[in-house]
Amino acid sequence: MKTASRGGSRTADTPSSRDTLYVLMHWLDRLAATLTARPYFYDRVFADGWGDGSTLRDLRAGAQRVGDIPRIRISWGPAVERRGVLHTDGSFESPLAEALPEASRMVRLLRLEPRNETKAICLIMAAFNDHGFATRYKLAVRLSDHGIASLLLENPFYGTRRPTAGQPLRTVVDFYAMGAAAVLEGRAILASIRAVHPMPIGVTGYSMGGNIAALISATVPFPVATAGLAASHSPGPVWTEGLLVTAIAWDALGGVEQRDEIAEALGSASALHFPPPPHAASAVLAAPSADGYIPRHAFEALHAHWPGSELRWIKGGHASVLLWHKHELAQAIVDSFERLRRNSEL
Repeated sequence: MKTASRGGSRTADTPSSRDTLYVLMHWLDRLAATLTARPYFYDRVFADGWGDGSTLRDLRAGAQRVGDIPRIRISWGPAVERRGVLHTDGSFESPLAEALPEASRMVRLLRLEPRNETKAICLIMAAFNDHGFATRYKLAVRLSDHGIASLLLENPFYGTRRPTAGQPLRTVVDFYAMGAAAVLEGRAILASIRAVHPMPIGVTGYSMGGNIAALISATVPFPVATAGLAASHSPGPVWTEGLLVTAIAWDALGGVEQRDEIAEALGSASALHFPPPPHAASAVLAAPSADGYIPRHAFEALHAHWPGSELRWIKGGHASVLLWHKHELAQAIVDSFERLRRNSEL
């Protein structure tokens, strides 16, 4: 792997254009997309169409504003030690409860802490279709080896917050409400933790979780270490240019000719709409080199918008990097905390 100077980007035999990128798409991404395209393997997203138009307009407008961070009170259960890591369940009512179905209004958290000294705390946001905590658990355990505690947020519409059987995101409004609530809940969690724990805090996530982490980072008024893992600047290019195109119930939206409308609607929830945060130079953006789900320009746009951030490429596809490169992902998080520490000393 070739490494550029601090604040630049790392490259690992990456393609020179988006078209070439798709030719070199990792085989596992192609396989996953093939299964996604078959209805008996996967329920289509947005099967009930757009949803209420006025609600969607309000959510889109809200996605481009930086509102106040609501105060929350997290109720924590007793800590239980498993394999040298302390596990604690937490919960609180979502500050965006009125926009969510009843089943999604209570937030569920899992805190994983090193048995010994905790040096930092990182919020890990959920990827698309990430129900529960299993997908992020091994990453959190790796972070505990570095003295970093993790907070795992279960998204609204997912896991125990799932309102219906089958695909929970029935409309575009559902998807927007999920993202808006996750961002607001994440901001509130970081502010709450920061108020009681005088140590560095950070935010990260993979894929959709990385996009939400970027939105959280861009809209909090305090420094956070940020690791955007396979993080697009917005959901727009992910759903209209990558393999997830096959997961959408296009007939319910008016046909595939509505692709530009979906791109515009989902693209309005973008980190590019907010000024780069003062801590942008501490961010580490780690992206798969042969990603079939997220186009290369969606990674590069966030990197270009955040001066001084580091963009590093991990050889592999969207699925393979998540499955087999957790060490590199964990290292990106650790490095973001180190960059935050160094930059705070300048």
